[in-house]
Amino acid sequence: MAAGCGSLPRREAALPELPQPAMEKSSPPIRDQVQKAYEEAKAKPRDAGANGRLGMVLQAYEQHELAATCYRRARHFEPRSFQWTYLLGTAQAATGRYTEAAATLHEAQRLDSKYAPARLKRGESLLAASEIEAGGAILEALARENPDWAEAHYSLGRVRSAQGDHAAAAGHYRRACELFERYGAARYALAGAYRALGETAKAQEQLTLHQKYSLDAPPEQDPLLAAVKALNAGGLRSLKKGISLEAAGRLEESAAEHERALEIDPRLVQAHINLISLYGRLGQADQADRHYRKAVEMNPHLADSHYNFGVLLHGRQKYREAGEAFGKALEASPAYPEAHNNLGYVREREGRFEEALAHYRAAIENKPNYRLAHFHLGRLLLHRGRTAEALEHLRQTLSPEDESTPGFMYGLGAAYARAGDRQNALRYLKEARGRAEALGQSGLLASIERDLRALR
Repeated sequence: MAAGCGSLPRREAALPELPQPAMEKSSPPIRDQVQKAYEEAKAKPRDAGANGRLGMVLQAYEQHELAATCYRRARHFEPRSFQWTYLLGTAQAATGRYTEAAATLHEAQRLDSKYAPARLKRGESLLAASEIEAGGAILEALARENPDWAEAHYSLGRVRSAQGDHAAAAGHYRRACELFERYGAARYALAGAYRALGETAKAQEQLTLHQKYSLDAPPEQDPLLAAVKALNAGGLRSLKKGISLEAAGRLEESAAEHERALEIDPRLVQAHINLISLYGRLGQADQADRHYRKAVEMNPHLADSHYNFGVLLHGRQKYREAGEAFGKALEASPAYPEAHNNLGYVREREGRFEEALAHYRAAIENKPNYRLAHFHLGRLLLHRGRTAEALEHLRQTLSPEDESTPGFMYGLGAAYARAGDRQNALRYLKEARGRAEALGQSGLLASIERDLRALR
């Protein structure tokens, strides 16, 4: 007892004060959660766990400076704790103190050399501190030892980009995207690498995918940071859950989760944007209108707001208004392939065929494998008597093979029939029939059978 008490004054001198969070502007659930953690730490000021848990709650809401103070206190009482050392390093990195973070994370590695995320975060911190060679060596070894870890390839790609080796960077970014298709940050980085290599079409294709997957990231492979993020009762968590529910086709549940995200954080404009589409598909036009107005009020220059509203209007057969919405989407994002395709369709309905052709071509230029744009362009070219060019675009719709392929194949067969090429018409119609039958597409099958009888 005497020996223990005698050592306290030296340690207390280095102990930072327990921070008192200011969360008055937060929603009640968040405010209550933070207050509860603070009261526990205040009641047990010398308990490493209580101090560390307060740090985790604060870090979950991106209060990184305050979280770092809590982690320092936790380390003061448990100096050999890997958890508090590692989380302190991540908080320091989040505040831009990369050199300090790298040193802390190095200490964490000494405490637990097997925890790969600590090596990843240290390598990224060294890279951010402009120690490119040191960070690159760590990340290169990590990617070699973990060839199926998307984040390791993404981070090594950043190293190669910093070194000016854009071809190698593109290779690692591509690998990251192969491992996780919806990796928004990797798609954006890959676009930059392609742009540096002069491959403009590929760069634009990746920018389009980034716009689609901007909120997506690979599943968390860092249990400690996953535990921190799980404490976040904020809107972003509900937003991501809503997006997952939409992908699973559970639209009503997705809309409810998006609404919950807005209750927690009314500033989440992406939730409004997504709800335009969700309520449109659920047939609740008034609700979709409301969220469009709110999204535009918050930021009038977001292309997805106008695009989703245009799709809603088109579905309600308000074609002129839909065209205006797609036009606004293109003002905000001139390379938006889907907006070009849909505006082309509106212009075609209006009889403005040359404008329609121009928009279809723009859609394909910005997204070369855009099947629907190839189909619309081919169909319109056929109607305009430009048969050879039309057939070339319609052939582009046959890949990849999926449930849409029979319909596109039927369109190609019908185009050959119109062009007077009976042999190819029969070939593609019969193949389309077999595929439609295998997929149980009865309506399409009936149309194909009708056209085959006519050809015979």
